[in-house]
Amino acid sequence: MAIPVELSIIESSEDLKKLLSKAPIHHRPRLKMLVLISQGIHLNATLAAKTGAGLRSIVRWKQTYSSNGLEGLLSDKRGGDYRSSIDEAGKAKLEAKLSDPKGAFTSFGQAQAWIKEELNVDMNYHAVNKYLKRNFGASLKVGRKSHVKKDEAAVAVFKKTGSGPKTY
Repeated sequence: MAIPVELSIIESSEDLKKLLSKAPIHHRPRLKMLVLISQGIHLNATLAAKTGAGLRSIVRWKQTYSSNGLEGLLSDKRGGDYRSSIDEAGKAKLEAKLSDPKGAFTSFGQAQAWIKEELNVDMNYHAVNKYLKRNFGASLKVGRKSHVKKDEAAVAVFKKTGSGPKTY
């Protein structure tokens, strides 16, 4: 059986408890591990049981703390640097196309083809769907309330009311 590595915790137990109470949920097991180590509990299995983390996670967190300190232990490496594949000029062209009442898209598939043809950006259908909804509030699959090319004079004739109220 391997001898557990004993860490020397630089921060005080009270400071760690204050950090623990204000920490995001994904940092709490790490801080709880440091609090337990400062109280004298060093066995990895005990730390894993009390924090709810896996044994391998405890070992990794100890190594990270010993090499990088508290900042390294609490640094977030989650997510990625996902930048939009459509630049600002393309976004302006897309906004102009969406706001045009006669030439707007009728489906997200049509928008996807237009983006590929005009902006030279190959995007997945669902990515186009989410992008248009998130950035422009587009809801392309809803029918229009009235036709764009309707004749206003014909509408006025159609809405002309009778001579008076009728009883049925």
